[in-house]
Amino acid sequence: MSKNPTTNTAIRIPTEIYEKIEFQASTEDKTVSAIINNILRKYVSWDQFVSDVGFVFLQKPFVRNIFEHVSDDDMVKAAKTSCYTGMRDAISFIHGKNNVESIVDVLKLWFSASNFNNKVIQADGKIEFRIQHNLGRKGSLYIGTLISSLFTDLNVKSKESLLKEHSLVIVFSSTSKK
Repeated sequence: MSKNPTTNTAIRIPTEIYEKIEFQASTEDKTVSAIINNILRKYVSWDQFVSDVGFVFLQKPFVRNIFEHVSDDDMVKAAKTSCYTGMRDAISFIHGKNNVESIVDVLKLWFSASNFNNKVIQADGKIEFRIQHNLGRKGSLYIGTLISSLFTDLNVKSKESLLKEHSLVIVFSSTSKK
């Protein structure tokens, strides 16, 4: 049972859409209400902001191919400049502030919207990001550099990082040193 208060409401949904949601619910062993709540949660926390903050949807094979044609130095430079600025602005736009919690929240939203399998573990004074992105080694370099740049704003340096072909693990202290 959810600890958050809920509101009962009635809405009209076209039959065709309801049937698709009902089919998805049955195949995922979820309720129709759970599927609709997930859709609404994703919309209010991410989808409504996507175009405003400059995100576009591209196929992973295309992005992976483009990344492979960019030098490591250029990838790091792009991640630390325009990509960092865009993500920092997205965090400010969505949350109104840049702190550890808002950075973690927006990164989780981005990973989820990008269909990157991810786990963010916050325990023992650290934040550990585990991301399976399937964008190649350069994807790991890009994502790791971007995340590190966001935390550098808070004077938080990575404690360790492991960049692999299609995944990365990066760990930070969970408190800033300012």
